[in-house]
Amino acid sequence: MRTRAWVVATVLALLVGLPTLVSAQCPDGSPPPCGRRAPLDTARYAILPFAHREGGQQSTLDGADCAELLIEGFARWMEVRLADRTRVYDALARHGARVPFRIPFDTAVAIARRLGAGRLVMGQLWSFGDTLRLTAGVYDAARGGAPLREVTTRVPANGAIGAAFNALADSLLGADPGAARGSGAEQTRSLRALRAYALGERAIREWDLGRAAREFRAAIAADSALARAYLGLGQALLWTADSTADGTRDRTVISRRTAELLVRLGPADGALLVAQQAMFERRWLDACERYREILAADSTSFAAWYGLAECNAADRAVIPYLPDTTRFTFRGSYETAVQAYRRALLLAPAFNLTFGRRAIDRLPHLLFAERWYWREGFVDGSNYYAFPELAADTMAFYPVPGAVAAGGGSEPPSHLAAVARNRRILTEVATSFANAFPEEPLAHRARARALESVGNLVAQVGEPHSAGGEFAEAQRLERQAGQRVRDAADRVRVLVKAGDFAGARRLGDSLLRVAPKPTAGVAGVAVLLGRPTLARRFLATADTAWLSGSADNESVAIPLGVAQAGLTLLAYAAAGAPADSIAAYERRIAERMPDIPVARRTATRSALLDVPAELVFDALGLRPAHRTAPPGPRQAMVLQWRLAHGDTASVRALLDSLSRAGGGRLASGESTPDGVYIDARLLLAVGDTATAVRTLDAPLDSLVAVHTATLEYLPLAGCLVRMMALRAELAAARGDAPTARRWASAVAALWGAAEPALQPTVLRMSKILQATR
Repeated sequence: MRTRAWVVATVLALLVGLPTLVSAQCPDGSPPPCGRRAPLDTARYAILPFAHREGGQQSTLDGADCAELLIEGFARWMEVRLADRTRVYDALARHGARVPFRIPFDTAVAIARRLGAGRLVMGQLWSFGDTLRLTAGVYDAARGGAPLREVTTRVPANGAIGAAFNALADSLLGADPGAARGSGAEQTRSLRALRAYALGERAIREWDLGRAAREFRAAIAADSALARAYLGLGQALLWTADSTADGTRDRTVISRRTAELLVRLGPADGALLVAQQAMFERRWLDACERYREILAADSTSFAAWYGLAECNAADRAVIPYLPDTTRFTFRGSYETAVQAYRRALLLAPAFNLTFGRRAIDRLPHLLFAERWYWREGFVDGSNYYAFPELAADTMAFYPVPGAVAAGGGSEPPSHLAAVARNRRILTEVATSFANAFPEEPLAHRARARALESVGNLVAQVGEPHSAGGEFAEAQRLERQAGQRVRDAADRVRVLVKAGDFAGARRLGDSLLRVAPKPTAGVAGVAVLLGRPTLARRFLATADTAWLSGSADNESVAIPLGVAQAGLTLLAYAAAGAPADSIAAYERRIAERMPDIPVARRTATRSALLDVPAELVFDALGLRPAHRTAPPGPRQAMVLQWRLAHGDTASVRALLDSLSRAGGGRLASGESTPDGVYIDARLLLAVGDTATAVRTLDAPLDSLVAVHTATLEYLPLAGCLVRMMALRAELAAARGDAPTARRWASAVAALWGAAEPALQPTVLRMSKILQATR
């Protein structure tokens, strides 16, 4: 009947669809098609970091900074094409190239060829006092690196550095390469600005976008006319989706100054700045058009592919669907977005490193690789929601009002087919990342998540990788203790999905002994193992992101202290006990309501109290949150209210109708445990044991499909075990010994060391096991 999709969607705000599956990245890192290589572009130059030679003193610029300045010198010329910077950074990261950047020549040639560049530029740097001595050369990558032109020059370390690099670029290009535009490397005469700008570019190369933004701001503060710093800052803001006050101010300034900055930029950089301006002004259609123009000129531009994805994903305007005016659609095409995301991430897998630990969740969200992820849009200020579906193998969304979505029944028939396709895409992208960076824990986490989504959980004959193995490898490679803890929690989830409940209990026990308190993402393990009081001690501020919105799907701003109390109540309610703790936290939240502004009070009460009330109704009956008045309430609460007031007939009639529509059950294999448990209890309350059994069996027989948020959204963890216990008791009552034993043993394994309030359940499971020997 329901699967709590409204909860998952509330906390997963970054949603993007997926493209049609095509072949993956080639073994050498180049985009498909593989095999016969397209001819190298002899007008495209790959400029790599210079080697900073021994004996040279430390200088303002390192070898990579010299390459960046030389790139800007080359970029002035209209007829010169350059290898995409992000792809160059990706190639350097694959080879572990760092200061002092002594890249072997054959490696440099291979990088140029991978980037489709027929020309390679590299050189050496020596620092002597106030002078830099540079030796640079242009080499023919198509003919194994044959030298075409070499230049040696001296650059004043404290003088007109930009002009010197422009002159060096002109010398390396030789004959007049045509029309030029912009200032090239001669962007500033401020050494302080130049140093800050160089540090910003260095941070981009190291995939640290936050640090890059800070350095670019410092460069602008030192020289407000440094156009390249504005461009770099704008790119960092777009890639991080920075919504801070500083980010908002920066976007406004960049938009206002775009016209005057353009004259100082080359054609490619100028085009990116114009696209940024449209993005910052939320002119999504214009931004998409600008990015398409960039791609028409250079189909290898990472920034343009990613920008094309973002402008479509960000356009959440809901408009009438012209072929059927009774329905709505989104103006921004997610099919286009996901095609562009996929292309960008295959061009430069290292970009995933910019998101740190968030990469493991970001990829599935971008690619809609989980059921119940939906897209949010707006019509005249009202929220609309839609699940992805397939229309002739194309991603489509047909949103409905938030109140309609909250009532359930908005899952389209082809939703599962869309998710299945998306999971194949996720596997392709994550595999590309992991293959490119085998020593990077983030890459192994991404592949683990992809393998988990397609059911490859534990080691199998003939399969080189598994989700459990990849999470374990990430944990082994990880240096940060907090991240290793999260990896262990992910492994617990995978073991549960694989049916290894004893193994999940052993690993979970170990994790709970060593993990610091609080630690985000660990409380769910404690709830899974029947220890909600212990879970309360692990709850961290970040966990409050998993609180739901109000019953009408409206997001609510909740003070942190109140939110933490709500999260603690949710932990107890997820496990279904202890009753006195549940009541105590309900009262605590009620006592804090006067602190909430009147306009938000009703929605806040709904967000904090509704779900716990629904979760404990079978054990504790009506709670203070139960009602029939808005907001909502959701269908579960309405039916519970009717049951408590003796209206069994209407409850049975609605459940019968839903059961017929669902083929004799109220759940599928991917339905979430909280909704399934509540539905099963409602069915039992009206005497429909057969449908309750079928409803429980659907997800229990498909544990491989358990949601990856199971240990983050606490009701999923608690209700999973409560489902198992209920199924064991129903099987025992019907004389189904194998089923009773199967699920009783699972509960005994997971809750064997549960807290006292849950031990009666464990005792009942033990009796079932004894009776079914």
